[in-house]
Amino acid sequence: MIKSKLEEIKKVDKFLHDIFEFHNLPQSCYNKVFLCVSEAVNNSIVHGNKKVVHKQIEVLINCKQKSIEVTVSDEGTGFDIKAVPDPTHIDNILKESGRGIHIIKSISEKIEFNEQTNSLHFQINCT
Repeated sequence: MIKSKLEEIKKVDKFLHDIFEFHNLPQSCYNKVFLCVSEAVNNSIVHGNKKVVHKQIEVLINCKQKSIEVTVSDEGTGFDIKAVPDPTHIDNILKESGRGIHIIKSISEKIEFNEQTNSLHFQINCT
């Protein structure tokens, strides 16, 4: 569990490093896992919990033989996934934000949201 502060992403980085080391996962996979996890955590901090520091974010990691499953949950009210603008659309190309979910979808083999859309689950193959 981490607080809704952007500085907390450093704890997530350490957590992932420890998991990769403990499970002897390939370092070649680390960057794409960290990118997706940090995007999901950032979205939870900024959009889900609205940077309310006392609200928490839970990051769960499940290591399989050749993949990593990640769940990131926040205390927010959720959002309409269909209302998220396409960052590849010409009107959105130059925007500085709005690419997190697109990045996670592009890298992950599987992505799911819970019913409230305040929890994101994704899987990344590390072969």
